[in-house]
Amino acid sequence: MKHYFVINPVSGKADKIDVVNDLIVPAAEKLGIDYELYYTKSKKDGMDYVTAKAEEANGEPVRFYAVGGDGTLYDVVNAAYPFKNAEVAAVPKGSGNDWIRLFGGMDTFLDLESNIQGTPTKLDVIKVNDEIAINQASMGFDAEACSEQGKMKKLPGAIGHFTYTLAGFYCMITRVKHDFDVEIDGQKIPGPFIFAVGCNSRWYGSGIQVAKWALPDDGKLDFVVTRRTMNWLRMFIVMMFHWNMGGDFYKYPFVEYIRGDKMVVKAKKPSQINVDGECHAVDSMTMELDKGGITFVIPQKSTYFEDRKNGTINGDIDLGKKHGKFCKKFMTELDPYNILCNRKYR
Repeated sequence: MKHYFVINPVSGKADKIDVVNDLIVPAAEKLGIDYELYYTKSKKDGMDYVTAKAEEANGEPVRFYAVGGDGTLYDVVNAAYPFKNAEVAAVPKGSGNDWIRLFGGMDTFLDLESNIQGTPTKLDVIKVNDEIAINQASMGFDAEACSEQGKMKKLPGAIGHFTYTLAGFYCMITRVKHDFDVEIDGQKIPGPFIFAVGCNSRWYGSGIQVAKWALPDDGKLDFVVTRRTMNWLRMFIVMMFHWNMGGDFYKYPFVEYIRGDKMVVKAKKPSQINVDGECHAVDSMTMELDKGGITFVIPQKSTYFEDRKNGTINGDIDLGKKHGKFCKKFMTELDPYNILCNRKYR
């Protein structure tokens, strides 16, 4: 098998370690694999390279390592997806890297010998309009914040998750009430909305746990829809402390956590869509499960398979007492803000 390391030269410039020369090359040489290093010149260039090499293999197995952050992984996944002979692996560089958290995180994936000798595993993916997401896709506040995050990186000292927090503060002022039509497996969800996200795994936004019980190998997607049924101050507290920091925002009854196969979101005006960190404006988003749609390499030293077997990692949903029928109605439909300010959405 040929191993291709698709390297984003811009990612991880501030890293103290040279991932390519200190980790990849020594491991590849020691294991004696047939490999090639490729430094991307642009997003399209990287995707074209993966496509060309997958076609060149003529059906023989090939493996592509996304050496960078979630954006590099997006490029490799979308280019490799049409080819059943292509495997995808990740070598993290820089900040972000939300997808790999479930399998052990940075240290696990930066053990290159373990990574190269990892287990190719069929995992689910999300088909989002004409794109493929391996981790998540969303519309609403979080997608707007992701879109603004790039601007925040230009600020002095703004790196990693802090850039997303800054973007979130900015978007909390004007982009937290969205007039969408949302339908999950035929079930209509009443609006308006803060955001709607479909998840194949648990984290996004450089460490925000948006879908506590999502699993990429259970043949289902976890849809998390946060409705705007409360006043701004209450919403700010929930979004800042329970969504951005605590990861327990799901316990509030205005959050719908539904496991299913398909979600359709239609916007009254163009809104940002976030597909594994790649953002652009759309009128609508259709996302649906592709079960076992990609082969991803889980490092040898990852405890994921063991944790799945013994239940340390499981998908059992427990939303808490506030999602009881009475409490849910009292804290959403009968909330004074919802009664007074959301009449036009009913």
